[in-house]
Amino acid sequence: MAITNTRLTATTPTTVFTAVGQQAITTIYLCNTTGTDVSVNVFAINSDDSVGAGFDNMIYNQILLTAGSGNIGDTYVISTERLILDNGDLIEVEANIADCVTVTVSSIEI
Repeated sequence: MAITNTRLTATTPTTVFTAVGQQAITTIYLCNTTGTDVSVNVFAINSDDSVGAGFDNMIYNQILLTAGSGNIGDTYVISTERLILDNGDLIEVEANIADCVTVTVSSIEI
């Protein structure tokens, strides 16, 4: 099992996981670490996709991570479905505000 942590430092889609061989995503955590509301989109991108993140491969749209008190906001956990990725497939995440969200991906090789 492996864990990957990525801070979203821009408002454009950011690669948070790249599959090496066949891997299953067991959980994705989207954590708002600020006192500001932020919206997040999540994309699953096939390695053969030349276009990249867009409506055709969006799997979560406008997840609202609310602001919290003391600069600690809401966390959204994606864990009810396992996502099977092949070599080179990507998970990308974008937020509408930079430097507000940390993404943690838990995966396992299959």
